[in-house]
Amino acid sequence: MSQNTQQLMLFCTAIVLFVTACLYGQQSVSVLASALSSSVHTNEDMEGRINTTLRISKPLRYSGAEVLHTVRQMTGTAVEVQVDGKKYTIDPLINRSATIPVHVSASYKPEFMRDDSGELLRIAFWREASIN
Repeated sequence: MSQNTQQLMLFCTAIVLFVTACLYGQQSVSVLASALSSSVHTNEDMEGRINTTLRISKPLRYSGAEVLHTVRQMTGTAVEVQVDGKKYTIDPLINRSATIPVHVSASYKPEFMRDDSGELLRIAFWREASIN
């Protein structure tokens, strides 16, 4: 074989390897992006609606059961939770008989207080008047 033929074959091999590496990298990036997206959705579902409060367009209403869950979930974090103006911190490991005067079937309007960087500082739930 002549030297030109060998160089052409090496060049073609290099191009094929380069294209293969690019396609493999693209596939890896798409797999990682879908895994990250799935992880974000899973975390949002596990954390309830607290993570998405920066992007809400209409006022949310929480049921009493969701309020109870939020108070228990936020125990041990820096986020303060208030129900009708009173702060609650319930730790079932310390006091198993602690209760929160929340009506499970009632509707509560949340208020989210944040600092300048957008970090959640306090969640206040206000019971809405029921129409009977």
